[in-house]
This record gives sequence, structure tokens and C-alpha cells, in this order.
Amino acid sequence: PTPTMDVGVDHLGPWHQGAMRQHHTFPVDDEVYELINIHENVSHQCSGGYDGSLMPCFEDRPLWWRVLTWLKEILLKMARSYHGRPFLLCCAPLVVGICIGYVMGCQTTDRNRQRARRKNKVAGWISWITIHALGIIANIFFLSSGESSTPRLQSAVEKDQPKKATSSEVHTSIVSENRENSVRANLKSGFGTHSESGVDRSKVPQHVAVIMDGNRRYGKEKYGNVSKGHWDGSSKLVEFAKWCIAEHVSVLTVYAFSTENWSRDTSEVASLMAIFAKYCDELRLEALERNIKIFVLSTDSTRIPKHVKQGIKRMVDETRNCTGLTMNICLSYGSRGEIVEATKSIAKDIEKRAIDINSIDEELFQSRLLTCHSGDPDVLIRTSGEVRISNFLLWQLAYSEMFFLDKPWPAVEKEDLLRVIRTYAKGRIRRFGK
Repeated sequence: PTPTMDVGVDHLGPWHQGAMRQHHTFPVDDEVYELINIHENVSHQCSGGYDGSLMPCFEDRPLWWRVLTWLKEILLKMARSYHGRPFLLCCAPLVVGICIGYVMGCQTTDRNRQRARRKNKVAGWISWITIHALGIIANIFFLSSGESSTPRLQSAVEKDQPKKATSSEVHTSIVSENRENSVRANLKSGFGTHSESGVDRSKVPQHVAVIMDGNRRYGKEKYGNVSKGHWDGSSKLVEFAKWCIAEHVSVLTVYAFSTENWSRDTSEVASLMAIFAKYCDELRLEALERNIKIFVLSTDSTRIPKHVKQGIKRMVDETRNCTGLTMNICLSYGSRGEIVEATKSIAKDIEKRAIDINSIDEELFQSRLLTCHSGDPDVLIRTSGEVRISNFLLWQLAYSEMFFLDKPWPAVEKEDLLRVIRTYAKGRIRRFGK
């Protein structure tokens, strides 16, 4: 007989219930019987896969269990798709490798940048500390007293200069005590204080301007040290002033340091300022002894260090009443800046109605220049073989006779000055455009 089965409808799915609405029992064959058994075994499960597959029903399960179950199902599906497609099997490792390499490369680049930033920051701090340390050392060595001993002339910044000298010379001072004493003795002696040019005083140039060039090259060639060249140049200035006094020159204007020179290496500028601070005292004593009145002309005094300004002020104040040679020292000076400042000064007076614009002439303009107390130079001398005026007295040199010496400033001899004076007196005719 055909087996029958009493089947209720409550426990069946929707697709069975329609068939069972009229009959509760019906004949079944083996296949249907097996299907019903399977359905009874899984009646406690639910359909949950995204493709309709059966998954364990987890309505009463915790959230973490549900999440893990879903992740497991998704990963299994991805694995089946991956193994079933050869193209993905080949390209996926390549894409993953590229992504990993890109991420690691970005991390390496960031680390390198951070390392570079740290190095730059450390270098900046080291530079800042070095510069301030040099300034402190310069103050200690050159401003502790007006009668500081000669060996202290050594500037600490000289250690940063490239040297060609032997190792034993690295630790010596810029100028030995015996050599400096010899220079002082020569300056104080009567040698070179008598006129030797043989030129009538009326034909001697009354105002001589000098561009003191070549100190660095001289120091490198003779000593293998730039600072020593600057020191010899400073000593030569007093000696040259003595020659000018002997030849009855009234005004000497020298180009010591231009506004453009501030762009030089920091250690060289610090060394120059230290030497000048020390030499202000030496020059002050010589000027008082030889009745030399000193002016310091500057178009940008804000950049001059404080300790140098103190030496300048003392030197200028104490020689104010001297009546002999007038010496103008151009320090942190630029002629273009001088002309601009003179123009501003006149413009301010016009704005205040202190002067009328029609009253402006060359004489008024010259009265606003830094050299208004000295007049224009009769002669310009430039050393070191360079043939240019380098932003020096552009207005004042309009009719000056120019001489260019093919030797550095520290190597200039009195005979060079005598040759210039003789040539000026006998070989140059000044017509002033007439």
C-alpha cells in the first residue's frame, strides 16, 4: 500500500501551506518523504545568506556571534570566487603588493622628512649659539679695558676661517706682541713725517679719498689667514695718515666697510668688527697725539654692533677739538643710500615749508651729504688693481682725479702716495668742464 502521512500545516513553510489547506493527509512517495524529513530537520533554522542559502538562525544569539558568522560567510564566498576566477588569482597578489609597497614607501618618506627637519633644526640652533658665542667672546677679548694687552687681539672667530698655515700657527695670535710693538714704535717715530714730494703746498691735493681694497687677498697670500690681512690694513691706515700730514693734505676719507660688505661670511664680518673695536682705541690715541680730527660716516648705523659703536663714540668725542688733519672713516656706508637720505631730508623741509622748492640747488643738496664738512675729494686712490668706485662718494667724485694702484692696501708704501701727489700736481690739469 502507498504510505500516507498525517502532516500539519503549522510547522510547514509558506510554499507547503497552500497545498495542505484542503487535506491534512496525502500519499507520498519516497522522494517527498525524504524532503519532508529534511525540512523537519532544518525547521529550526532560517534563511540568511545573501544568495538565499540556509544559515543557522541566530535571533537569540549575541551580537558578536552574529557579526563573526556573517564575516565567516562573506570570507568563504570571497575565497570561492577568488579560486574560481584565474584572472583574480593572477592580479590580486600584484595589486596587494603594490598597495603594501606604496604604504611602506609613504611611511619611509615621512620618516626621512622628519629626520631632515630635525637635522635642520639642530643645525639652526648650532648656528645661533655659535654666532652669539662669538659676539660674547669678542666683547670679553676686546672691550674689557682700554689698555687690554696685545695678544688679546686674537679673535675667536678666526678659528672658523680657512687656514693655510701650519698647525702650530693656528693657536698663535693674529699679530705677535713683538710685531705689534714694532708697528707702534714706527707710527710714533718721526719717520715719514717730513715732506718728500717736492711739490708746492698750493698744488698738493687737499682732499684725498682712498678705497682700501685687497686686505683679504693680502692676508690669504701672505699669512694664509684673512683676519691678519685686515689687521695689517688697519695698521696701514695710521701710517698713511702720517704721510698725508707730512705732505700737508688737509682731509683724508677712507672706505673702511660698505653696506654691501654685510653680506660677507658671518665669521669674517665678526672678525672685522672685533678688530675695528680694538683699533678704535689705538687710532684714538694716535689721533690725539697727531692732532687728527675723526669723523665716522655711516648710512646704516643700525647694523653696527653695540661694542663697536661705543669705541666709535669715544674716538669721535675725544678728537672733536683737534685742528690738524680731518679723517673721515666710512663705516657701513653706501653712497646711494647717502643720496637717498639727503633727498628725504630736503623733502621733509619742503613738506614743513622750511624751504622753497625753487631754492634747491647743488650747494643745498651737498649740505645734506655726510661729507658736507669736508668738500669734494681732489684725488681718489683705489688699491688692489680694481678699476671701479663701488658705491663710494658718487656725488662727491664728479671731478676727482682717479688713481688705481695694482697692489693690495696693506702693501702700499709712501712712495706710492708721493707718486700720486707728483702726478696730480704736474701731470693733471683740472678744467671742471671749462
